[in-house]
Amino acid sequence: MYGVSRRLERVLGAGLAVTVLLLAGACTHDFYETGDSGLSYLHADFVEAATDGSSAFTSAATDDGTLLTLRPAIQVKWAARPDTVYRALLYYNKVEKGVTEPVGISLVPVLRMRLAIDGSSVHTDPVTFESAWVSRNRRYLNLGLSLKTGKSDDESAVQSLAAICDSVRLQPNGGRTFYLRLYHDQNGVPEYYSSPVYASIPLTGFQSEDSVILDVNTYKGVVRRRF
Repeated sequence: MYGVSRRLERVLGAGLAVTVLLLAGACTHDFYETGDSGLSYLHADFVEAATDGSSAFTSAATDDGTLLTLRPAIQVKWAARPDTVYRALLYYNKVEKGVTEPVGISLVPVLRMRLAIDGSSVHTDPVTFESAWVSRNRRYLNLGLSLKTGKSDDESAVQSLAAICDSVRLQPNGGRTFYLRLYHDQNGVPEYYSSPVYASIPLTGFQSEDSVILDVNTYKGVVRRRF
């Protein structure tokens, strides 16, 4: 295993120890109708959505660089901070001159990297791996997962996810390869049924020559993907 250099620490930034708690289940939508119905114009995109002074979402930028004005503004309980940008999955109607009507919005957890050498224990409880891809603007590595969950009498039993960086290796072309593991702590939550979850790992500070190798522990063994 290769040690993590000081250059890596600068890339990952000060917020290395952040673990995202999954306080609510992911929102799922099965919108499909044939013909020219209202749902025929429904879109779904990963976005960076911005709230105004009243904590309502008024604008969003999709991963392909499209800027959207949300009208009317949409307000949800999980977005309590005014003038803040959230990572989210936005459902919206067709866009006319940059303006669209939002139909729904759900939070996408952002898994900031933390170092494996920071002394804390690393949980790799299994998940179901569905998909992974780099966003078109190369700002995020997106994950589609399914977590086993169920009702628990223990209110402190909350699952958590994070991205663990085990090492970094310098490549002959000057790029760096980051070796990541998905941190998942089941934390005593019952595994009665599956709940879909999306998450994003920010790639801020990564260069075009850099690559990521991600290991995800699943119920069928470790899945490795390279990006």
